[in-house]
Amino acid sequence: LLTAVELVSVNFLVLPSRSGLARTQRKPCRLPRVWMRALGAKLATERSEAFIRCIEEHVPSNEDTFDEGPPPTGFRNLTECLRPYHPNPEWMIFPEPGFERDQKICSTYTLATGLFKEINACLRDDNEDGMRRHAAMIHEIREVLRFEVATIATPKGRRCRPFTGRVERGLNVDKAHVEELANLYQVGTEFTWPSFTSCQLEEAGLWPFDGNLNFQIECNIDPKSLGLEEVYAPVKIGRFLGGSGEVLFPPHTRFRVTGEREVQSVKE
Repeated sequence: LLTAVELVSVNFLVLPSRSGLARTQRKPCRLPRVWMRALGAKLATERSEAFIRCIEEHVPSNEDTFDEGPPPTGFRNLTECLRPYHPNPEWMIFPEPGFERDQKICSTYTLATGLFKEINACLRDDNEDGMRRHAAMIHEIREVLRFEVATIATPKGRRCRPFTGRVERGLNVDKAHVEELANLYQVGTEFTWPSFTSCQLEEAGLWPFDGNLNFQIECNIDPKSLGLEEVYAPVKIGRFLGGSGEVLFPPHTRFRVTGEREVQSVKE
């Protein structure tokens, strides 16, 4: 799906925490290789060969065939993929496909075990070893975001629908790179983010996805207007985990920059 995105600001923010007390920014993270390659060049616009080979064309099975090589071959099954993060055998029990399985996948992915960080790091860095280790779980998360267009909002469809509305997302970029990276997002530019992208509902505020390079994303595309049989689309995680203001976008969602706001300082 093509989604409009407005570059909101490229400033360092000081935002209130949930308790209302001021807090400072997180420590800037290392820029993934995909962004380091973009600096001085251009943003990603297409899926990589490794992504197509390891994620889109891979059909998960119960057999664990992974060999780290080099080069890496085969794939971890879902149990072995999750074992480093969820060693308790109860976490290896999954319902049949349906709403309950989607709930289990969402809770497994969002827990602070390091799983979502490793999954998104390998997607952003186009790391084939990491994708082969995590392909089974990546497949499950993508299934949460996959819709058969003809059944959306029908009795035969899933118990959720693609998200529409406005969300916000921040990138926490090292000060030495933030202006150069921001300059890549020119109005009219189309690009993709290779990993799953977690955003917050506009009314929920940026936390915990705030940064010094912030985006406001408008989702207003009707999948039924695209002429496709199925789509991968953003989903509100609160549909499965009550109280969450998070909206999750699939890897390689295509965005278009529609506007830019002046740098502004925010202190509360």
